Amino acid sequence: MSAPESVSVPSRRRRGIIVLLVTPVVVLLCGAWYVMFGWPEQHDREPPPEMLRRIAADNQDAYRVLDLGPVLKPRSGPEDPAEHHSSNSASTGECYPDGLEAMEDEPLDGVYNVRHSWTVVRKDASGVRAAFGRLEDHLAANGWEVDWSESINKRNFGVVARKDGYQLSIHWDADLKEVTGLGSSPCARFPDRSQERAYRSVDQYEAPDRQLTPPALVPSGRR
Repeated sequence: MSAPESVSVPSRRRRGIIVLLVTPVVVLLCGAWYVMFGWPEQHDREPPPEMLRRIAADNQDAYRVLDLGPVLKPRSGPEDPAEHHSSNSASTGECYPDGLEAMEDEPLDGVYNVRHSWTVVRKDASGVRAAFGRLEDHLAANGWEVDWSESINKRNFGVVARKDGYQLSIHWDADLKEVTGLGSSPCARFPDRSQERAYRSVDQYEAPDRQLTPPALVPSGRR
């Protein structure tokens, strides 16, 4: 009876070693899969007007520092990109998942961000570069991560700034003689389905039932 026992002991040891080696790998793979595919992303429940208020405050601060245009009165809804005039508008946008889940290219259900865009058309480029340098310094001093970019001929330039999930992208186009700004909020979840239906249109070519209206942007000289 001792012989079978002596044969079974090494066999049990091999199985134990295999289990010890394989278990951590399986746990790591399952954990990675769960994080990328099974862990729901967390988004604060905020109404769109509140997210607009926050990103509009950042845009107002940047507009004040630039001091390159008049008081920009608001209009409702997104801008028509074919139009060429000073403008100030806001709308909701779609949010997509992070990680490998983003490969599905499907927007998150019930989740949105707010985009606040504005444009100032100028007669010439006088004072524009100095204003953008002033803006870059101001944003960096207030905790924004700022990237400066400009074209090879140095005629077009701008800044992209990020802070706590908010982003400001402000540029000068020398050919169009215009300063454009786009502020984007972090993604948030609609508080309920009624607000989602109100602020997000089913058809991308139609305006939603309730449109976001940003506050007027005021330059430094008018405060």
